[in-house]
Amino acid sequence: MDLLSQWLNYPAPLDRILSIFGIELHWLILQYVLGIPFMLLLTLLLYARSKDGRWERIARTMAKSLGIVFAVGAASGTLSEFGLVVIWPNLLEAAGRYIFFPLYAEIFAFLIEIIFIYFLVFAWNKIGVRGKIVLSLLALSGAWLSGALIMSVNSYMVAPTGIVAAYDPMSGWKYDQGYPKVLLVVPNDVVKALDVNKLSSLGMEVVGSGERGVSVLMPSKIVSRLVSEAWGNVRVGESVLSLVVKEEALIDLRGLLVKDLVDVIMVNTVRSVGYTAVTFLSPVYLGSFLHALGSAITVTAFTLIGAHSLLLLRGKRDEHHSAGLKLGIIVALISIAVQGLVFGHLIGVEIAVNNPEKLAAMEGTSSEIFSLGRALGLENLMSFIAYGSFDAKLPDYDRISLDYCTLDGVPAISDCRPPLMIHYLYYAKIGLSLLLGVYALLCSILIRRGGLPRSLLMANLATPAAAQLVSFLGWAVREMGRKPWSIYGIMTVDVAHTANPGDVLSYSLIATILVCVALALISAVWKFLYEPSLREV
Repeated sequence: MDLLSQWLNYPAPLDRILSIFGIELHWLILQYVLGIPFMLLLTLLLYARSKDGRWERIARTMAKSLGIVFAVGAASGTLSEFGLVVIWPNLLEAAGRYIFFPLYAEIFAFLIEIIFIYFLVFAWNKIGVRGKIVLSLLALSGAWLSGALIMSVNSYMVAPTGIVAAYDPMSGWKYDQGYPKVLLVVPNDVVKALDVNKLSSLGMEVVGSGERGVSVLMPSKIVSRLVSEAWGNVRVGESVLSLVVKEEALIDLRGLLVKDLVDVIMVNTVRSVGYTAVTFLSPVYLGSFLHALGSAITVTAFTLIGAHSLLLLRGKRDEHHSAGLKLGIIVALISIAVQGLVFGHLIGVEIAVNNPEKLAAMEGTSSEIFSLGRALGLENLMSFIAYGSFDAKLPDYDRISLDYCTLDGVPAISDCRPPLMIHYLYYAKIGLSLLLGVYALLCSILIRRGGLPRSLLMANLATPAAAQLVSFLGWAVREMGRKPWSIYGIMTVDVAHTANPGDVLSYSLIATILVCVALALISAVWKFLYEPSLREV
């Protein structure tokens, strides 16, 4: 199988590539906005406890760094948001209509970040250590609140609230029963117009009723078809709905836009769940948020290791560089262990239960490729890790239905399976993470015995890039592994995509701008931290 061609054959390949780079560039910067406040708070607490001036100097450098990366992160975030609006307007329209609360609330989290980060930067010499601790805690709260809000929306896209997956680890795939299915709360007035028996024959399950309407589990292929028709300006009389609307009701509804009917159902569903809670109830939210925080802290810790190693190699034998190096090594070791053993396991189990097609691609359970897990004899172990039983079976990629995301060819997706290339990206990420963990353990042992040799100090210079690469691969698996869905079980890529995509020249110009932003950030940080004329700014 040509893995690259498989991924490119999904709709909008160039726009997906552009979006990946935009998201990855923003995350490259954003994780420092999440990680540096944590390290800053930790360093200030060490200073308050020990009264050792080395920690105060390290904290001051971190505060300046945070001011820089936050400013550039705000700019890159704005760029990414414009990109999403231009490239995926239908997705943003749906998000703004139904899951708007976290996006709106993030504005206030952003304000908290701005206020307290720059209080720290510009009022550093005018406040005591306790004041700095309070300000750093508030800055950390704003940054993590912002991350929590945005990750809730992304988690909803990975596995929306109310999704019921199509896999049972004991019996296998359940596509013949209409799964995966999405929970909808259909208003009573709409229910009266529908032929429930016909819908039940197509796989719909009634799970309850209340004042707001009837709760049903609707097959994803029906939901994705209706969403496609909604954004295609199809009317009920021309829609698949005409087959399940009662004849007497069809007379009045024939000229109604499908989008209006879908809107009524979605608004009612969101209100029933709670518009402030709907994204936070995504079954993969907790693991996603914790894993993102762990990644940010890990990358920040390895960056601290690289920075202080560089200064030590340049002959700057100040004690605070040795202290900073030791702090980075300890935090890196702890964070990477927690990432793998706790946060990584949690998100892995959540994906296994709620998005099994993606798990099948990640584990490469296909006979068409060389599976690293199969070659290493890890399949039984992975089954136990994912499902808690050695009797459970990993989902078989080759048995995934090619058309489970479409109904009679709408949306126009020829292969609903996720891309198999994420198997190699996933295992590359795991392998590199293990190497970083072992390396951090080695450094922690040596530094307790007196210090690191010059060879390891030089090797430390590569660890920030290695940690960033692990993070990059993690997001690539997360975003690429969701395809061909934009919102799993609800909206496919072709429906989310703009009707007016750009040309190659436009993409080249945008890519050049993104590269320049990254280079400008690197240059600014270097000058601000290491040029003598700027150190006391």
